[in-house]
Amino acid sequence: MVWVAAQQGTPRTTQQIAEATRVPAGYLAKVLQTLTRQGLLISQRGINGGFVLARAASRISVWDVIQAVDPIQRIEKCPLGLKAHREKLCPLHRSLDEAISTIESKLKKAKVSQMLRSIPARSPFCE
Repeated sequence: MVWVAAQQGTPRTTQQIAEATRVPAGYLAKVLQTLTRQGLLISQRGINGGFVLARAASRISVWDVIQAVDPIQRIEKCPLGLKAHREKLCPLHRSLDEAISTIESKLKKAKVSQMLRSIPARSPFCE
C-alpha cells in the first residue's frame, strides 16, 4: 500500500509492485484482490491498467490495511472455552485484550501517508 501510494495515482501492475516490494507475484495478486474487494485499492484493466489507491493515503490507516488482509481479533470471550470465564475474561486474557486494544488504537492513527513520508527519497524501497 505504501509503495502504491508513492506512485501518486499512476496505476502499477502486480508484476511492477512485486518487483519493487520483493513480494512473490502469486501471493501479492491475492493480497491485491483482497485490498480491492475491501475498497482500499482500485483495479484498472487495460493497457495502462494496474492498481491505485481508492482514496487518499491520508485517509487509509495501517489498521484498515491489516484488517483487510489478516484481521487482528479482540478477545471477547475465553479462548479456552472455560465455563468459569464466561462472564468475564481471566486476568491473562483481559491483559492480552488490553494490549490488542492499544495496538488497534495506534494502528488506526497511523496513516499510509505517514509511512510514505518515513521512507528516504533516494533509497531503494525495500532495502
